[in-house]
Amino acid sequence: MSSPSRLAELAGLPTTERRESYAGWWYDCHRSEDGTFVIVSAEGHEFPHALVTTDFRTWEIVAAREHELGLVVTRTIRELVREHFVDRGALMLHGAAAVLPNGTGLVLAGLSGAGKTSTAVQIARAGGYCVATDRSLLLSDDRGWTVVGLPMSTRLTREAALGLGIAPDERDNLIRHGEAAVRRPDPRGKLSLSNEEIHRLAGVEFTASSRIDQLVVLENTGTPRPLSRPLAAAEAVTALAEHFLVPDTVYRGRWLSADPSPESAGDLMGRLRALAAAVPARHGAWTPATYGKDTLTAWLTSSADDTAENTGARS
Repeated sequence: MSSPSRLAELAGLPTTERRESYAGWWYDCHRSEDGTFVIVSAEGHEFPHALVTTDFRTWEIVAAREHELGLVVTRTIRELVREHFVDRGALMLHGAAAVLPNGTGLVLAGLSGAGKTSTAVQIARAGGYCVATDRSLLLSDDRGWTVVGLPMSTRLTREAALGLGIAPDERDNLIRHGEAAVRRPDPRGKLSLSNEEIHRLAGVEFTASSRIDQLVVLENTGTPRPLSRPLAAAEAVTALAEHFLVPDTVYRGRWLSADPSPESAGDLMGRLRALAAAVPARHGAWTPATYGKDTLTAWLTSSADDTAENTGARS
């Protein structure tokens, strides 16, 4: 609901503990004798709101302003999804993921500006699917490795947006709903779009998850044509390690769980070695702003096919 008076009432309850969200925002908490648990955004939060629950499975969400309610709900769902998969032992990668038109599932990592988001979006426009544009959750079981997309806005540079036929200067005309209604200018000048918006504006199809068939470490080198080479397992571990956000030995508390104790740091390097041993990896050098979806998809598809053939030959 949107109710300033209800939010003020909840904010007036005595604080019994404080919790920090994964995004770094602080919340004042109150535990009632009747089992109600109240989490209220602390002073300074960009979107004042409160979360109320009795069982940590169903939630009442109260926002101060009606036009911000959609964003608060979306962010809360995103955090619940993240905590669910982390509790299941997922690794959380600052990276993208996509499915090529031939069904090959890719996880895309690299430094900022390497083209992870552009790659995932262009693969989807070429007839594949986008799984994630910025945060990916990686899980393993006896059937192999799976990537699940964490719902995040797709943040595009001006060049990337123009390449999709979206004019950044027309953002007020493009965006009419959801979190975009309250979005402020991005400090890096990027345009942020929800999954629905980028589907509507650029024809990008999304899927929630995919098996992982190949790891791709991207690098923006300005090369006139895309280049690719296989990565040995040890190289892949080194290249990927810096991009993982979970496990994290510094953070992270389960801020929307009954038990707020820190998430287990686990054996990140051991699990990365297991991932690299199970899934082939490649290094890709390219220029994100200059390659269209057809060139990009053909390059990644041929690289995936070459890797599969080489893996078969070695086995």
